Amino acid sequence: MEKAWEISGLIDELKSKGLDLAEDAAAHAVVAVLDWVEASVKLSENKFDDAALLLLPTVKAEALKLADHIDGKDDDGDGKPAAE
Repeated sequence: MEKAWEISGLIDELKSKGLDLAEDAAAHAVVAVLDWVEASVKLSENKFDDAALLLLPTVKAEALKLADHIDGKDDDGDGKPAAE
């Protein structure tokens, strides 16, 4: 780090502590949890929770975008910086 409050220095430090692994782990966790939700909704006899199936693709896409931005980079190619 060359300047006070330099974000790139913080990101480098976090990467050395495994931040890039955290991003991958978060993406895997998102997929696993939402797959579990989908399976549970399909097995449930309650028809009210079936509405969740309509939202799951959108929730999954948005959650994966957030996970992709953990390291501060736009790895998913959506053109948005991590802060958005």
